[in-house]
Amino acid sequence: MARVRMNFKQLENLVSQGESAFLEFKTSTSQLKPAFETVCAFLNGKGGIVLLGVKNKGEIIGQDVTDNTRQEIARELKKIESPVLAHVDVYYLKTVQEKSVIVLDVTAGDHAPYIYEGRPFERIQSTTSLMPQNRYEQLLVRRGYLNHAWEGHLAEECDLAGLDQEEILRTIKEGVDQNRVSVEVLNYDLKRILNNLNLMKDGKLINAAAVLFAKDVEKNYSHCMIRMARFRGIDKLGDFLDNQRVYGNAFRLIEAATHFIQRHLPIASFFEPGRMQRTDQPAVPMLALREALINAISHRDYSRRIATISLAIYDDRLEIWNNGPLAPELKLEDLKKEHDSYPRNKIIASVFYTRGWVESWGTGTTRMAGYCTRNGTPEPEFEEHSGGFVIRFRFKEPMGGSQIKDVQEKGLDLSIRQQKILEILADGALLSAKEIREKLDMDVSSRAIQMDLNILKNNGHVQQVGISVASSWRKNGDK
Repeated sequence: MARVRMNFKQLENLVSQGESAFLEFKTSTSQLKPAFETVCAFLNGKGGIVLLGVKNKGEIIGQDVTDNTRQEIARELKKIESPVLAHVDVYYLKTVQEKSVIVLDVTAGDHAPYIYEGRPFERIQSTTSLMPQNRYEQLLVRRGYLNHAWEGHLAEECDLAGLDQEEILRTIKEGVDQNRVSVEVLNYDLKRILNNLNLMKDGKLINAAAVLFAKDVEKNYSHCMIRMARFRGIDKLGDFLDNQRVYGNAFRLIEAATHFIQRHLPIASFFEPGRMQRTDQPAVPMLALREALINAISHRDYSRRIATISLAIYDDRLEIWNNGPLAPELKLEDLKKEHDSYPRNKIIASVFYTRGWVESWGTGTTRMAGYCTRNGTPEPEFEEHSGGFVIRFRFKEPMGGSQIKDVQEKGLDLSIRQQKILEILADGALLSAKEIREKLDMDVSSRAIQMDLNILKNNGHVQQVGISVASSWRKNGDK
């Protein structure tokens, strides 16, 4: 896509701002070498503009431009290792003296580190300098992830028929609602939608498509799974109160984890002075937990097929672990403040953003903290161990196995949808899962209804009459 180019008036406004982390002045092409060192630095950073024909103090003088000038610039571009033509836009603005200012408009490169004449450069404030060795090595590691990202490989074991088209359509509808997808995309066919989401390459599905939308992943994508456990006590030495493993695409895993969490975390209910409505305060806010689950799916290392996401609930905390450490550019302390984001799986992360389930990258960990603070619960903790990354939510007050059972029996942890199901089954109604789904005034999948019914059954709220898909459901105690 062609970039918008400045006119002379815009150039004057830009120059009046002075040199900065993103703007460099050079008097003429006699300074081509330092100019291209800065171009290299901008490629390795967040981009910027180099102006040839502007003095250090901001005086626009321009210079003569000949064919030889253009050839010189082309030769310097070729000295930057790694393809850069898509990231450096070179053009010439006429000045009032009929000379030209040469504009080198640089966007951040997507395969840093870049080197110029065999050396890497970086930009710090308004100064260009050689990049330190450790920073160069960090960027090399990150480029290795990008060049060999598992999510971008062709999905040899998955085709269009194997995708959950209802989930894909829900993604587009929610993206339209969030103004992140144009409304005309709703009229696209399946292939065009998937291409629009960057989930196809050369007419074939890539692994990211399978992770996000495959209907049956257990056979060929067995590492698309989440392990979930509720332990008695504060370590894994205690007994299991519940232990599950669920296979599925990303949205299925989030749904399953949400149900598991709702089943095991207590909700404190109280009435605020002056209000007649009950206030429910969960042990950990669900928005923070969903953010953490999306983080695990977007950042995990799928090339390690033996490792899966795990969710563990103890008496005093909830932990979510995914394999794959932090990006080398980040430190744990960076996660407590606004920071750049380096998702290991950019395509998968982009679909979550398109759907409106996450905001701009680099704010997820701070949003988790904000949700917890507003809920009156401790902020999340972050840790690296066992080759992976942990998000830990501590409870305001510890709980025990008997406490969680008591909460479930009282029905205080039922979701709004589960409460509506009980209302539908009131007065002796005997309905199939399909009939219940039709009566719900909600856009919900058949699988989600079945999970809700199983939760209600396990908690003693409903009875199942019959077996398998032919079964019907009624409220417990009704005949």
